[in-house]
This record gives sequence, structure tokens and C-alpha cells, in this order.
Amino acid sequence: MTSDDKSGIDYYKVKRDLATLKSKHGYHTELISLYVPPSRPIDKVIGYLRNEISESSNIKSKSTRQMVTDAITSLIARLKVLSDNKVQSSNGFILFDGFIPRHGPGTEEEEKYFIIPPEPVTTFMYHCASEFLTEQLEGMIKEKGTFGLISIERNESSIATLRGKQITIIETMTSGIHGKHNMGGQSQHRFERLIEEAAHEFYKRTAEHANTAFMDLKDDLEGILIGGPGLTKEEFLDGPWLRDELKKKVLYPLLDTDGGGEIGVRLLLQKGKDILRETEFQKEKVAIDKFMDNVARDTGMVIYGLRETIDAIQNAAVETTLISEGLNKVRISRTCNGCKKEDDYFVHNLDVEKKVELLTTGECPECKVGFVNAIIEKKDAVEYLGDIAEKSGAGVRMISTNTEEGKMFQKTFGGIGGFLRYKYNR
Repeated sequence: MTSDDKSGIDYYKVKRDLATLKSKHGYHTELISLYVPPSRPIDKVIGYLRNEISESSNIKSKSTRQMVTDAITSLIARLKVLSDNKVQSSNGFILFDGFIPRHGPGTEEEEKYFIIPPEPVTTFMYHCASEFLTEQLEGMIKEKGTFGLISIERNESSIATLRGKQITIIETMTSGIHGKHNMGGQSQHRFERLIEEAAHEFYKRTAEHANTAFMDLKDDLEGILIGGPGLTKEEFLDGPWLRDELKKKVLYPLLDTDGGGEIGVRLLLQKGKDILRETEFQKEKVAIDKFMDNVARDTGMVIYGLRETIDAIQNAAVETTLISEGLNKVRISRTCNGCKKEDDYFVHNLDVEKKVELLTTGECPECKVGFVNAIIEKKDAVEYLGDIAEKSGAGVRMISTNTEEGKMFQKTFGGIGGFLRYKYNR
């Protein structure tokens, strides 16, 4: 997986594993994190770990000492397999191993995680604590490019950021300036001057919030989009309010939108599609818009629905599979020990154990052998879809639930669909 592959199945797996790792907690120092750079020979890492087994004899608690020793031994065994099979990764490896309590002291069970990171591991690190060390891995999957967004008109403004596919509204402000008045003569001139002064104060207040928000992000800030109606945006930018470091980040042209505030932010993203074309946000929007256009025109060149899409993938009819990150399903397959007939089910994550219990009762209608000894396998539905897509030569684009388009795709189409290579009738 390349560092700029932010929408593939591998990237999804790393994010999923990271969320799991962050939820794990031990009682003492029985959770081990191991970061291995690509330049570090595996035999040297094994030697280091053997030395750590000797050092662990100093741990006072007998149970903690045993768990640490067992976790290190498990890591050594995994590294030996990698070495014997000459497994290499240009990004190195990250391994986590430790004993997680299930209910209380004495109920710990070992859990192991092996990750090929999305970016190269730069520093060898061995860490033993009550939590897994995930900061370095978090930094690897964090979206590096951020855009600042300023939507401004005279009576409302919003400061926002676009990081990856995530839009965050930082601040929305109103000025209280009235656009119309019935005064004439000197009163009219005085009133217009007061409006100008109030507008400048509002620009200043908006800029202060933008300065605070964007200066904290300046190392990651790729650019700032500014939009608004008429000359408002030019007046704002030409004034002395926005810091010079940020003015240098402003992307041109300034964009004409019909309003300010949060609505203006959405319009700003629409008008700025050419500027943002290389962002994951815009790539996802283009994909969903294209998918929806095909559905609306009934072209026969898209597929949706879980079973329908799986069938099309397995028959090599799908060019690109679209999968929502919010799918939250597990594939459970059951193989009868008698006739070897296999069937599968897709259930919500929270219902897995209940479904497994149901699947191991009763008897097979084909051979009448009881299902109590049936072979049950469980797999993340997203990972399963990614595997069959890879086997069929189909691409995969993960669709976030952070955007309006992504939420619509999940709600309307169940979070699964795809673009077809040809018109396909099951």
C-alpha cells in the first residue's frame, strides 16, 4: 500500500485495527508494541527480544512476568516465520502482542496483531506498558493535506477545514448588520459609514478566528479557499486582518458563492471542485456522483445490493467496487460436517455471537447431520469483499461516512455497489 492510497481496502484495515488497538487495556506492563523499520534485520530484532526475556525476570509480579515472557516468545515465533519465509516489506512491520483481561484479574487472554504499515517505520521501538503504543501508527494514517475554508458575507461567516474526506466547521459568526435602510440625506451617509465600520469589525473578527485556527495547522495547510457574494471576499482579503503567512496560502481565484456561513462552506466546496480535484474528498464525490448518474439514467453499468454485487464480482463483471466504511457487517460461513454444504450469512457486528449460536443448532436439511459440529468461520464483510474483488481483478474504493454523498450511499444502497465492466444480468 502506498502512502497516498487513502481509499483502498488495505488502508481501511489499518484504520480498523488501530481503532481496536486503542480500545485494549491491561493491568500492568503486559502489552508489547514492536515497531521494526525496513532497514532493521529480523535476526537482530529477535536477538533484542531474547535479551528482553532475560530482563523480564526482574518483574516482581509472577503473573505479569509470565505474560510478558509469553508475549515476547510469541513475537519471536512470528518473526522467525517472517524470516524463514523471507517475507519483506518496504515499510517494515508493526507487531502488537499482549494479554487482555476479559472480566477481571486472572481472565487475561493473549491477543496478537500484525500490521504492514502504510508508511515506512523510521525508528525501531520496543514498548511494554498497560496500553499498546499507537501514536506512530496514528501519524501514518493521519491525512497530511489540509485545506482551510472561509465563507464570508457581510452578515455571516464560517471558518472550516477539509482534511481528507472530513469537513469540520470550526466557527460560524453573524454580524448583525442590516442590509437595507430607509434613511436619506446626511443620515444616509452616516448610516452607510457605520455599516462600513461594522463590516470591517466583522471582517476583523472573522480573520481573528481564522488566524487562530489556521496558524495551528500551517505546517499541514496546503491552501485556503475563500468565497462569498460580490466583492465581500475581496474586501476581506485586501484588508489588514488576515495574517500574511496565511494570505500566502490563499488559492485563486476567489470563489463566488451566494451566501456565507455553513451553507456558503458547502457552496465553496462545490465551486472549488477543480482546485480540490486531487483530494480524497473530491475523488469520492466524483465517484458517487458518477454512480448516482448511472442509477438515475438506468444505464445498466452499475450494480448495488450486497448479494447482487458479490455475484457480479465473482463473475468478474465489476470494474470498481464501492464499499462504505460504515458497512459494519461480518460474513459468517457455515460448512456442514456431513455433506460439506456451505452457506453464508451477513450480520451486523453486534449480532455475530447470537447468529453463530443459531447456526450451530438443528440439523442439515441435506444430510440430516446436526450442525453442532459444523465449521464456522467469521470475517469482516469489508475484508471479504476486498478479497473477492482482488481475486476478480476489480478495484476497490472505500466510501467514507463523513460526507453527504457517503452517508447517502450507505443509507440508500446499503453501502455496497460498483461500476460494471459490461451490462450484467444475473
